[in-house]
Amino acid sequence: ADFEGYKIFKSLDGGKNWSFMGLEKTKAIHRIIVDRQNSNIVYVAALGSAWGANSERGVYKTLDGGKTWNKVLFVNEETGCADLVVDPVNPNKLLAAMWEYGRKPWTFRSGGKGSGLYVTFDGGETWKKRTDKDGLPKGELGRMGLAISHSKPKIIYALIEAEKLGLYKSTDGGFKWKKVSDKNVGNRPFYYADIYVDPQNENRIYNLWTYTSLSEDGGKTF
Repeated sequence: ADFEGYKIFKSLDGGKNWSFMGLEKTKAIHRIIVDRQNSNIVYVAALGSAWGANSERGVYKTLDGGKTWNKVLFVNEETGCADLVVDPVNPNKLLAAMWEYGRKPWTFRSGGKGSGLYVTFDGGETWKKRTDKDGLPKGELGRMGLAISHSKPKIIYALIEAEKLGLYKSTDGGFKWKKVSDKNVGNRPFYYADIYVDPQNENRIYNLWTYTSLSEDGGKTF
């Protein structure tokens, strides 16, 4: 049986009953974000098919609780959205980690020209790409995981697969970035790219990989 597809469901009674809300061709979805001020506004980070190019990738948005969807960020048919975070103060500000990848029965390719970090300040109407000119690694990027501090929203972390896997940090809300560390920050980055910040302590980071590792100093040591 093919279990890919039929990917977005909605419950109005705390999970007892579910309704199918479309996006069945996205194949794989990594993140769903509901606007904290309006539950009819929802963002979906779609990775797309692991086994070949498809156009149903990227970031989707609904304004009517999932009845209709608009694709608000698309790079190419091999690039999906690997992570999506929203500013805890400004629901119109989101950061998207776009990831070019492809799986075949005998190999896996992680990274490419389509990968990149994008920021929107207007709910997905327009996006700006952050690059090595802003402090991100040079060359082609792979998968990245994102985390934003709830206590200090200008502090954002990005765990980025590049020539060397590294943890990067922004202290100005995602405009400029600086590498914090590339030691003991994880392994197999195309498998693991989930980082979380303690909502009350911007320097405490949890990194989920083969182990769960903890940093108490803003990512310098884990």
